[in-house]
Amino acid sequence: MGYRLRDGLSFCVTGNRAIFLDVAADRYFGLQPEKDLAFQRLLQGKAPGAALASLVGGGILVEDEGAAGLPQPVTVARATRELALNLDAACWKYRFAFLYAHIRAIARLRFCDFGTVVEQIERRSRAADVKATASQREWTALASSFAAATWLLPRSGQCLPRSIAFFEVLLSTGYRAKLVIGVSASPFSAHCWVQADDLVLNDRLEHIRPFEPILAI
Repeated sequence: MGYRLRDGLSFCVTGNRAIFLDVAADRYFGLQPEKDLAFQRLLQGKAPGAALASLVGGGILVEDEGAAGLPQPVTVARATRELALNLDAACWKYRFAFLYAHIRAIARLRFCDFGTVVEQIERRSRAADVKATASQREWTALASSFAAATWLLPRSGQCLPRSIAFFEVLLSTGYRAKLVIGVSASPFSAHCWVQADDLVLNDRLEHIRPFEPILAI
């Protein structure tokens, strides 16, 4: 019998423990030690032991004869580069697009549940006419326009709407990137950013290094 994560659940392993994100419930959670050990043994292809039944009964895993391989965490390139902003390169067209997208993202997160917002972004990402990744010059112009457009808006605790706004403008312009949510276990915290391959587009490397990706769109 094979096993897969139930729909709407993603995970990563950080700080020697598995952390889960239930998108529909907008909730992060961990497992009791014996369940965590069983889950990680399963990931390693080892016998998980008696606690496996509680992972199935608790809605973490689903028995699936057609499951190909073992449950896997999200795969995102490790970011190693960041952009140097140049406000002289900011474009007014992008400034207005980013400002509108940022305000819209704040409103959507306030009035819609997180799962709905993620589903909308995933659907738009699948339907987007995405071309090859931008050049360094194009990324700098986009990131600088975003910084120029949103400097008056709140930053603290706003990584999610800011990153959603940045990502959706990229989709509308046809550039390929990933919206990434990451977590840190000790102490627990979460962060969101946008990257293209190993290049962070709307943040600094020092800010995202403590976080292990748990969801990527």
